[in-house]
Amino acid sequence: MAVDRRTVLQNAQLFASKGQYEAAIAEWRKLTTDTPADGTIFNSIGDLQLKRNSTPDAVAAFLQAAGAFRSEGSVLKAIAAYKKILKVDPSKIDIYRHLGDLNAERGLLSSAVQDYLTLGKHYFKDGRNKEALEIYRKIMSHDPSNLDAQLRVAELCEQEQLIDEAIRVYLQLGRERSAAQQYEQANAMYAAVLRLNPENAEAKEIITMIESGGSAPSTVARAAKPSAAAAKPGEGSDLMAEATRRIEEGQYAGAEAMLTQLLSREPGNPEICQLLARLHLLQGNLQVALGEYRFLAGAALRAQDYAMAESLINDYLKVEPASVPMLELLGELYQEKGDAATAAQHFGRAVEILLEHPEPGMPTLPAELFEKVQALAPGSAIARKLAPAFDPNASSSTEPGATEPEEVTPEPVAIQLEPEPQPAPVPVIAAPSADMLFRLQDSSATPAAPAPPTAPVMAQVATPPPPVPAPPVAQAAPGEPAPAPVPAVQPVSQVDAETQYALGMAYKDMGLMEEAKEEFVASMKDSGFFVDSCLMLGLCLKEQNRFDQAIQLLEKLIADSRCRGGNAQLVRYELAMLYEKTGARDRALAMYQSIPTFHDVPRRVEALRILGTNGVAHPELPVSSQNSPLPLAGH
Repeated sequence: MAVDRRTVLQNAQLFASKGQYEAAIAEWRKLTTDTPADGTIFNSIGDLQLKRNSTPDAVAAFLQAAGAFRSEGSVLKAIAAYKKILKVDPSKIDIYRHLGDLNAERGLLSSAVQDYLTLGKHYFKDGRNKEALEIYRKIMSHDPSNLDAQLRVAELCEQEQLIDEAIRVYLQLGRERSAAQQYEQANAMYAAVLRLNPENAEAKEIITMIESGGSAPSTVARAAKPSAAAAKPGEGSDLMAEATRRIEEGQYAGAEAMLTQLLSREPGNPEICQLLARLHLLQGNLQVALGEYRFLAGAALRAQDYAMAESLINDYLKVEPASVPMLELLGELYQEKGDAATAAQHFGRAVEILLEHPEPGMPTLPAELFEKVQALAPGSAIARKLAPAFDPNASSSTEPGATEPEEVTPEPVAIQLEPEPQPAPVPVIAAPSADMLFRLQDSSATPAAPAPPTAPVMAQVATPPPPVPAPPVAQAAPGEPAPAPVPAVQPVSQVDAETQYALGMAYKDMGLMEEAKEEFVASMKDSGFFVDSCLMLGLCLKEQNRFDQAIQLLEKLIADSRCRGGNAQLVRYELAMLYEKTGARDRALAMYQSIPTFHDVPRRVEALRILGTNGVAHPELPVSSQNSPLPLAGH
C-alpha cells in the first residue's frame, strides 16, 4: 500500500513544530518506502537530526542525501550536501575527495584542485603518505603546471622508496626551474636526483654547469642576444647552424631532432627555445607555439628587453593575427614602455575579437580588457567605439577630446544601505567587491561600531580593478626528451556566472544560506544574472530573518535600469511581502498596487484593506516564495 505523501509531510511538520524531532524523523522515513533514492528526504532527516543534537546521525543522513543526488545527476545538490557535512563535522576530510571529483566532472579544474590540495595537506599532516601520494598525483593529472604538487609527489615517492618515480619527477622539476632561469631551485632538484642516484648523467652535467662559476646561468638568464662567448665551439655550434639551415629549407623533422638533442645538453637555452618555437609555428602547431612564444616573450618583458619581446610577439601575430593572448601581451609591453595610447589600441583589438568570437569559459575577459582601455585612454577612439558594448547608454559618437561621462569611467558606485532623504536612482550597479554587498556575516556576530551620524552606512560595490597578469608558468624546455615529458600547461578553468547562480540555488534549497549568498554575490558580476542574483540574495536574507537588509537590497534593485519586465514584478512582489512582514502596511499596499494582477496580489490587497478597515489582523497568507521561489524571467 502506497504511503500518502501529503499526510506524512503534514504530520512531520506538525511534530517538528512541537519539537518532537524523533517522531518527525519517523514520518520522513516512511517516505523512503516508495522513494528510497530521494535525496530530499535524507536531507530533511539530516536537518532534524541536527535539531536533536545528533551530529553522527545527521552526517549519515547527509551522506545518503549526497549519494542519492549524485545517482540522479543532481551534482550541485550533491555538492551542497557534502558542504553541509563539512560544516557540521570538519573532521570528515574524506569529503574533499568527493567534492574534488564532482568539480572535476563539471570541468571546474581549479575548484577540483583546491579540494584535492586541502585533502592532500590533511593526509600529509596525518602521516597517511600513500593516500597523500594518490591525491597529489591526481592534482598533477588535472594541473600539470602545479609545481608544489609535483614537489610533494617527488618527496612522497622518496619516502615510500619509489625511487624511479621520485627521480623522474625531480628531473622534471629541475628542467622546469632551469627553463624559468630559477637556477638555485633547479640545483636543489638535481641535487635530490644525485642523492638518489649519484650516477645520473643529466643531473651531474647540469649541476656542473650551474656551479662552474656562474657564467652559464647568467648567459641563459638573458632572454635574447646571447654573446659570442656563450656560443659553444664545435658540435653545438654546428648543430645550431645545421638546424637553422634545415628550418629554412622546410626539413622540419630533422631540425627538431637536432634542437631536441641540443636542449638535452643545454636545458633552458633561450636561443634554442626560440628556434624550436619558430619551428613549431612554421609547422602550424599553433597551440604549442603559442605557449612557447608567450613564455619567451614574457621572459624578455620581465628582463625589460622590450625589443626582443616585441619581435617575438610580432613573429607570432604575423601567422595568427587574431591571437587574443598575444595582443594582450603586446598591450602589456606598451603599457610598461609608457605608451598608453598604443597599449589601449592592442587591448581594444583583443576586445573586438572576443566580442566577435567569445572565449569559452572566460565570459568576463572582454570587460576586464575594456577596463584597461578605459584606464589607459578614456577619451580615445577605441574606448568610444567599444563603450556601447558594455554600457547601452554610452555613445560611440563622442567628439574627439570630449570629456567622458562619469558613469563610464571605472569609478566605484556606492549603494546606500540607509534610506536617504531624497534617494536618486542608481543608473549602474557594478560588480561587488571582495567584501561582498552587505558584509554578509552571521547576524549573531558582534555588531560593528555604528557609523558617525553624518555619514550613512555604505556598502561599497565597485568595478573590479584590471586584473594583474599572472607571470608565465615555468615550463620544461620545448621538445626536450625526458622519461616523462612535461605536459602542456592547461588553461585555468573559470567558473561562469550561470554555474555560480545554479550552485547558489542548490545551496539555498539545501538550507546553506551563507554559502548561497557567496555564490549569488559572485554571479552578480555578470550583468545577465545581476537581477536574479540580487533577488535570490534578498530571499536568503529574508530566510535568515534579516528583513531590513533584504528590504534595502530590493529597494535598490528596483531603482536599477536592468530590473524590468517579469523580474521587476517579482522583485516588487517580494518587497511588498517584506513590508507586510515588518508591519509597513501602507508601503506594502502601495507596492502591491503597482502590480495589481500579479500572482495572488488581489487577495493580498483585499486582506490589507480589510485590516485597515477594522484593525483586525488577517490570518497569515501563504507565501509561495518562502520555500519555492517563483520562476525568474529568462531562466
